Amino acid sequence: TGFNADSVLLVSGGARGITADCVIALAERHPVRFALLGRTDIDAPLPEWAEGIEGDEALKAAAIAAMQAEGEQPTPVKVEKMLNGLRHAAQIRQTLVRIEELGGKAAYFACDIANANDVERTVVAVEETLGKVTGIIHGAGLLADKRIEKKTAEDFTAVFDTKVRGLQNLMQALRPEAIRHLVLFSSVSGFFGNAGQTDYAMANEALNKFAHMFKANYPDAFVRSIGWGPWDSGMVNDVLKKAYSERGLAIIPVETGSRFFADE
Repeated sequence: TGFNADSVLLVSGGARGITADCVIALAERHPVRFALLGRTDIDAPLPEWAEGIEGDEALKAAAIAAMQAEGEQPTPVKVEKMLNGLRHAAQIRQTLVRIEELGGKAAYFACDIANANDVERTVVAVEETLGKVTGIIHGAGLLADKRIEKKTAEDFTAVFDTKVRGLQNLMQALRPEAIRHLVLFSSVSGFFGNAGQTDYAMANEALNKFAHMFKANYPDAFVRSIGWGPWDSGMVNDVLKKAYSERGLAIIPVETGSRFFADE
């Protein structure tokens, strides 16, 4: 199950965030080919107000000015929404550059992992660009934390389908017997449960069960479903850190978690 010159890893949710950090740590040791999938369209044209402007503070000022010019009252939420797409695209490009600097080959593909037709189209494009996919790192995930009486069908669909239907779509678009590495980003909530995460817990436990099933059917494959705890990333604010600390839950530093991933 080692890597070789023909290894092509398809990574969902791998272009930014903690999955990207893990992929970069892996590329440091095994500079193979990485197909990074995400929902951001990095080829979308820049809005007029952002053209020729660099730096987060300058972009924020330009966004506020553009809003005011339209007669709209700027708010922090509105400004952040305007900047998110630009920030995501910049983070994705940084991930691609970093992998290439480490000697790997990386390409990004905009894809809705929960849409079977989109995944099928993307897999064809990946294999035309990088070669036959030999491994999957399924790191895509969404949160919609609410107590169960406030959950909506839309919340459930968004959270569950990203992880479970996303994996199902990948497996249907690929030949399972060709998969030498299958690594799923699961969560301790899948085993222990967690308040407000009924859908997230269910989705992650489904990944765990699938890992057992895949390993039973393809015993020569390297299979892992990693039950991550909370990472010390943008998703865990100071209030959450305090709550986790009171429950005895350790926060995973990004460097520690990504190193563990590469070790595993």
